[in-house]
Amino acid sequence: MTMRVMGHTRTVLAALLVMLALASCTRYELELYYTGKAKVHIDVDWETRFGERPTGMTVMLAKDGDAITYTDITNDVDGYDIDLEPGNYKLLIFNRTLGEFGSMRFDETKSFNNIYAFAEGLEHIRSFWDENADYRREPENIGCAVDTFTILPEMVDDQFRFVNWKEKVEKEELHTVNIQEVVDPMTTEMYIRVRVIGAKYMASVVGNISGMADGFLLTQAWRRPQTNYHLLDNWSRSAITYEDDDSLKSVAYISTTIRTFGLPRGRELDEQRDSTSNILSLCFTLIDGKQHVFHYPVGKMIKYRRADIETPTAYGTRAGSYFSKTDVTLELDLIVDAPFYEDEEVPNLPYAQPSGSGSFDAEVEPWGDDEIIDVPM
Repeated sequence: MTMRVMGHTRTVLAALLVMLALASCTRYELELYYTGKAKVHIDVDWETRFGERPTGMTVMLAKDGDAITYTDITNDVDGYDIDLEPGNYKLLIFNRTLGEFGSMRFDETKSFNNIYAFAEGLEHIRSFWDENADYRREPENIGCAVDTFTILPEMVDDQFRFVNWKEKVEKEELHTVNIQEVVDPMTTEMYIRVRVIGAKYMASVVGNISGMADGFLLTQAWRRPQTNYHLLDNWSRSAITYEDDDSLKSVAYISTTIRTFGLPRGRELDEQRDSTSNILSLCFTLIDGKQHVFHYPVGKMIKYRRADIETPTAYGTRAGSYFSKTDVTLELDLIVDAPFYEDEEVPNLPYAQPSGSGSFDAEVEPWGDDEIIDVPM
């Protein structure tokens, strides 16, 4: 009889343990919720300054220092939402991704202050006149927005509350910080125009210009001080005219436009450059197949298109004395023509007998009888 009671007791205890175990697997309907973050909404304006709306963008953030701690890529380029903890943030936004630019590469990509882009090399068959040129590719359009902001503790969602564990907390319940960003272009254009005497003897022309910046710092906008060469191989020519009704003095203008990062850091102002800071080289092929090369030191002749670069002084303002980060992508002009150049300071092609059609785009025989002319400025 005693044995039956003890057996029954053990059965009851086992059943109670099973019930307790089952009860412990049941989730409560309510859970404690706390984010400790603020909702940040970033509006991105691409059209005002950059001028085009991309299909994708990269967002980078550095929190409480220089190290980039957050990177995201998105196709929603008009706005961006993120929840952030209290702290000091540095923001960088640019179009595309680091790997989508074929004309440039990026380095120091973990440092907010030091991240930079630099131009890829350009493969080109060199001749005797440009065998030492280090050609770089013309950059694709890239635009950057840079900002700093602070998330204060009072901005975060600091309320404890119970919510149904099956439901998400609505974003609208969090504090919202709105930030407006305008993207600035980081590349520019350079227009080159050259007066040519003896233009009717010209079949084609190719050239280069040295001393241009090879990249820029994404968060500082300044150009890199390192320089490179741009190949100038896409020229157009104006109609030929004859000055002073002189049939022997045929004149035309050749011109081209290149995309560039601009002038290197520390050489933005005229006073920071000498004539040899930039060399324009032109290789003309005449209609008889002969080749003539001209070199022009033009460092002092490159001008920013906007004329009101100036700085306050005790006597008002003085043009050309100050240069800001917002000026780095102003368009550039290089005009090799009067009133700064005399006839002997522009290309003057010698007489040539036609070996082909004589047109500007004529095909010529292999070049020979080479001549190089250095023109001091």
